Amino acid sequence: MSLQQTVRTSLPGPVLGSADKAGLESWQTIKGQIRIARAENDLLFDEQNRELIDLFSGNGTVWLGHANRRINARLAQQLDRVWITGGLETNVRCEAAAAIERFIPSSHKVAALYSTGMEASEFAIRMARAITGKPGVVGFENSMHGKSLATAFLGWDNHDGIMLPQFHRLPYLSTLAEPDILERLETTLRLHPISLVFVEPLQGTGGGHSASDDFYREVFRLCEQYGSLLVFDEILTGFYRTGPAFYFSRLGFSPHLLLLGKALGNGFPVSAVAVNSDYPVSPKMLPGSTYAGNPLAAAAVVATLEELDRAGPLERVQDIESTIAEAILPLTELGLRPRGRGAMWIIELPAGYDAQNIALKLYARGIFASYAGRILRLLPPLTILPSHLSAACRIVQQVLGEAYAA
Repeated sequence: MSLQQTVRTSLPGPVLGSADKAGLESWQTIKGQIRIARAENDLLFDEQNRELIDLFSGNGTVWLGHANRRINARLAQQLDRVWITGGLETNVRCEAAAAIERFIPSSHKVAALYSTGMEASEFAIRMARAITGKPGVVGFENSMHGKSLATAFLGWDNHDGIMLPQFHRLPYLSTLAEPDILERLETTLRLHPISLVFVEPLQGTGGGHSASDDFYREVFRLCEQYGSLLVFDEILTGFYRTGPAFYFSRLGFSPHLLLLGKALGNGFPVSAVAVNSDYPVSPKMLPGSTYAGNPLAAAAVVATLEELDRAGPLERVQDIESTIAEAILPLTELGLRPRGRGAMWIIELPAGYDAQNIALKLYARGIFASYAGRILRLLPPLTILPSHLSAACRIVQQVLGEAYAA
């Protein structure tokens, strides 16, 4: 069966019959009717063994492909050894920390392993407050650092009436020019005791916005000037997703703290906080949690980073970028706004349009991509077959062209 036909034949007729009409079924309804039975590298298979090219890769986590055999084998070995130790040290956790530290600057060390990016963000806040003695935190609108009260507040207004003292959410590139943003940041740092400034260098949920290199250098300079720490949230951009090992690698400085995750465990729940070695971890930072640094997660990290080394990531990412860019950059002529780098691309639809409709049409033609509001996201795995990526990009181009050419 061709990729274009896969979901069309697997979904009930009434749902697909409405796909080109205003009254589309909700995405939750579609997800409830399709069950994925297995996955292999860049493909998902439903219960009828029909396939989808996966351009979402589990929220960007399955960076080295589904069911990677070497990673699976390493996890299987750990299953028979020890799962969790209640905070006691293990050899495999030390191996995981050492593996991460081979990728990050020598000035930094792994401070902690957690299960989610939200946990990593919360620990970064506690670290910065303890190090600087200041309570304040700054984030930029439409960034994603997690969904706790604190991390969500830093990125967007959830219309829940919650206000957090000393937490500041500043406008970002969708509403303000870089010089004006920097002026707002400088004023906030000057007038308030700020411990930490959060930066998501390429916004994965908030429209794919990324500032100029000079902007990020100036943010770092301002943090240094006012005695605040800078954290780069590289949970989605890290480990070669946007080209170099990390987004900050091209900038000429190393942020004080780094948040790592998603690709770090190839789909196994794990995240990490790395910090400049000048800042030791202390009990005041509350560094532990029940599953922090558990051996299964650590084994996933060790195996994943070993596989990443073997994969030749930089060349592969460059090829992925070339293929996607060739397909979607011409869509600017239709009023669409593609943004991204490497294997991370976001397409912003015009005002008044809903990316859900596009995601459903792609699904019907054998492509799985994610969406949020007017944002369509393409996050293929590093290991995607070139033929699959080319076919998927042609379908994305065709679907968007049909939807907006008129």
